[in-house]
Amino acid sequence: CALGLCHLDGAEGLAAGVAVHAYLVRHELDLTAFLGTAVVDMYGKHGRLGCCRSAFDAVHKKEVCTWNALLSALANHGMETEALVKFDMMRAEDFLPNQITFLALLTACARAGLVEVGLYWFEAMVAEYKVTPLMVHYGCFVDLLGRDGRFVEAIQVIERMPFVPDASVLGALLGACKLHGNVELAVEIGQKLIALGPQQSGRYVTIRNVYLEDGNWHAGARMGEVMQEVGIKKTVGQSSVVLHGTVIP
Repeated sequence: CALGLCHLDGAEGLAAGVAVHAYLVRHELDLTAFLGTAVVDMYGKHGRLGCCRSAFDAVHKKEVCTWNALLSALANHGMETEALVKFDMMRAEDFLPNQITFLALLTACARAGLVEVGLYWFEAMVAEYKVTPLMVHYGCFVDLLGRDGRFVEAIQVIERMPFVPDASVLGALLGACKLHGNVELAVEIGQKLIALGPQQSGRYVTIRNVYLEDGNWHAGARMGEVMQEVGIKKTVGQSSVVLHGTVIP
């Protein structure tokens, strides 16, 4: 379906998606679950929430995937509370949530700071709905705990995962460390991230910035030197810090 690809092409992709949707409306074609979900998903990925909601309402026979497209759009574009309300409506209409549903739900909880709500649904996902968490779910869970400064619990989640944490999980914890100024843990997690992708400049820059924000200019400068030693160049948009006439890369 062309709509499934429109979100990849920026403004031109949105225009193409709108044209396809207009064609469906103009020819009075029913928005089936398949077509309707594609339309909802297309608008959602572009952050056009008004159109996203309207398209969702126009789908005659909604499926779980249709609800998921709406929930994901709301959770990822600042409408976390509405996402939770829609999730309750979905369950009230006897739709069973799946892995994608819970990813959207946990994302909404993390971004809204609803730690206890997120904890409840993470446990219910496994115990009540028998849905197996994937790496992305654990990443959201770690993000949820980390944003609230609950680092001990976040680390326990990582240690108890049935697989080795990837960059998304460690990155969520690193972001929380930066948010709360946990320098020691940030450096530890940052080093693990660097080991996973030694040529990823952003990981070095994040650690450097943690040092600088903590006032450790020497360590921050040293991280810039390490980048040069391993042959990593700054990407466009990264800035330097000037301290007493000295440029820290």
